[in-house]
Amino acid sequence: MAYEKTTLSNGVTVVTDSMPFVRSVSIGLWYNVGSRDERADQAGLTHFMEHMMFKGTPTRSAFDISSEFDTLGAELNAFTSKEYTCYYARAVDDKISSALEILADMVIRSEFSDETIEPEREVVIEEIARAEDQPDDVVFDLFAATMLPGHPLGLPVLGTREHVAGYQHGNCAEFHRDHYCSGNLTVAVAGNVEHDWLVRRCEELFTSMPCGAKTFRVLENPKERGEFAHLQKDTEQAHVLYGVPFMAFDDDRRFAAAVMSSLLGGSMSSRLFQEVREKRGLVYSIMTNPSMYQGLGTLSVYAGTRPENLGLVTQLIRDEFEKLVQDGLDEAELQKNIESLCGQLWLGVESTSTRMSRLGRGQTLGAQYHDHEWYAQQYRSVTCDDVMDIACELLTQKPTIAVVSPLAGDEVREAVFS
Repeated sequence: MAYEKTTLSNGVTVVTDSMPFVRSVSIGLWYNVGSRDERADQAGLTHFMEHMMFKGTPTRSAFDISSEFDTLGAELNAFTSKEYTCYYARAVDDKISSALEILADMVIRSEFSDETIEPEREVVIEEIARAEDQPDDVVFDLFAATMLPGHPLGLPVLGTREHVAGYQHGNCAEFHRDHYCSGNLTVAVAGNVEHDWLVRRCEELFTSMPCGAKTFRVLENPKERGEFAHLQKDTEQAHVLYGVPFMAFDDDRRFAAAVMSSLLGGSMSSRLFQEVREKRGLVYSIMTNPSMYQGLGTLSVYAGTRPENLGLVTQLIRDEFEKLVQDGLDEAELQKNIESLCGQLWLGVESTSTRMSRLGRGQTLGAQYHDHEWYAQQYRSVTCDDVMDIACELLTQKPTIAVVSPLAGDEVREAVFS
């Protein structure tokens, strides 16, 4: 794997993972800004900006952008997270120069015109409405707000209808000046690409962007977390998240923690899946969700069940946490989950998109680069004692429980804490 990194004269970082045996190339423009970086009056603006980057530049309309990518036979999209924003494309290797030029034009010269902002506000409000109609999405936002009250990571990425409805050209232009500078950009490319050529091309394309150093977050400590939250909604199922504080993305113990999460609820053979779905038929979906950010993390278990089974499902999650702490695990279970994680790791090696994402995310968050062999070795060095140390530290904490269901709040509280 040919990882290379260069910092351009204006501070843009270029990283590549060369895969000369494929024809595709995945390109990601990773900006070091996410929803946790918003001021109180900017809720959802990071995500709104992601939408606006597709709405036109002085030389291209929104239709031109999409039409040109279609002509290239390329894919184009973007996403916003709590810690970064990524604009990405996948193309055949001989189209990389054109695809990169369009992406650069979008992120550097988007106009944020009033005539495009007005309809896009409505699009994003529809996106918020769609999320509100999906209780398995709503419960994650409810859990985050309860686990991290008052903390930027506890706020929804999409923001609120009220804030989004008020965004205008000035809001977008200010946000662009503050965050879309050269030091905050990583250009990550994986596939059939030659690093030195890419560096020269990026010097041409990104030389006109505003210069500025990479910004570093003040990592706020979360306030005292909540124990319980419930939203009454007309749903067929009760959707529950049962979780505890976890570790930051760069914690040395994260590999043991990943093994623990996997054996609890990372696959169809995991303890929770086998106990709650296979043996008892109480759920269709149950899984662990480890989320690791700069400075902190959360570990939660998601389950969707009929309302009358809510108390039992919650108790079974609690029981599985306690069983791991009290009884531990054996070598066979350890090795099964290690090999499962390593298998997922190696399957990703064949994907230009996966390799590009690992490069871009790691560089944006300030993680040291390691190849896949190193990651596999870290997993394979985990012992039963390592997993038990993590379990005893994390799974014995008082949980935070969030529920979206058709039941009344008092009824839900009694069910999940009885």
